[in-house]
Amino acid sequence: MTIYKKILVRATNWIGDAIMLTPAVTMLREHLPDAHITVCARSWVLPVFSENPYIDAILPAESAGGPAGIRGIAETVGMLRSENFDLSVIFPNSFSSALTAWLSGIPERTGYAADMRGIFLTRPLPVPAWKGTRHEVFYYCNIISSFFGTGEIEKPELLLRINPAAEKWTEEFCHEHHIRPGDILIGFNPGAAFGPAKCWPVESFQKLGKMFFSADLPSTRKVWVVVLGTEKERDTGEKICSVLGENAINLCGRTDLSQVMAVIDRLDLLVTNDSGLMHVGAALSTPLVALFGSTNPQTTGPWSSRSRIVQNRVECAPCLKRSCPSDFRCMKGITPEMVFEAGMEQLEHQLNG
Repeated sequence: MTIYKKILVRATNWIGDAIMLTPAVTMLREHLPDAHITVCARSWVLPVFSENPYIDAILPAESAGGPAGIRGIAETVGMLRSENFDLSVIFPNSFSSALTAWLSGIPERTGYAADMRGIFLTRPLPVPAWKGTRHEVFYYCNIISSFFGTGEIEKPELLLRINPAAEKWTEEFCHEHHIRPGDILIGFNPGAAFGPAKCWPVESFQKLGKMFFSADLPSTRKVWVVVLGTEKERDTGEKICSVLGENAINLCGRTDLSQVMAVIDRLDLLVTNDSGLMHVGAALSTPLVALFGSTNPQTTGPWSSRSRIVQNRVECAPCLKRSCPSDFRCMKGITPEMVFEAGMEQLEHQLNG
């Protein structure tokens, strides 16, 4: 077998996908224990890998899209050429990720022969026939097992570690808001980057919050709700918190990825749409309830034994559309009562340990 000394892992630019490929990175390290492994991805994804013990370095990829796309690719190519990698493992299916590796002069390049980019790969891999019927963690692990000619891993495990600085930030946040160690902290994630078809209505989150505040929970443990998300969800967070009172805190747009990961690690329960933060919760083994409508939990559901999936099964789901072309009954049909019941079961397991 060829001995590879410097490996470039080209990761996806979506947080959830980046987390789902971490078992494949673990496999790569097992095959090449002495290699220097570098992960390259867009800057907002890199916190997923920054504390991974199997990764030696991280590099930010410049933008490959928009008016500055050519310049972005050129800057990334220049950066990668100087590193003298001898193998690139390309997890995204994008044309640009394979093109960049080829232009960088990396002698061996492997990944799926999708998106018409097989000509840029020295070891193009066929997309498995089961794609779309099994979880994405197996899709990424298959790249490593196919390249090295080994068997499939039976139980892939996600790997996500928290930055110590982010842990400290979370401690200071809790202290500032008088959230005590024994208090019950529930996270709401009302957003999803892919589009509104994934998003449970704001009014449902509002009703759910009221139900948790009125729930039969230990009186010695104060209940808090924190709403998580990006700047795009700030108004949504305000709408949710405005009806829940002073024990609801809107963190949308106030955290970077490292910090929100640390907050999720502190939660007793996360209620979330199908999103990157859902996968953060799964990787950290945070008890969670995931709400699915337009997407398929069989392929992109939370890869965690501490998760519950709530759906309103309708004939048109999963449609995989960004926006609902119909009446949005897949998500509107998920009632706050359904989510509350699943959430309380998760909380009872968490509190009774």
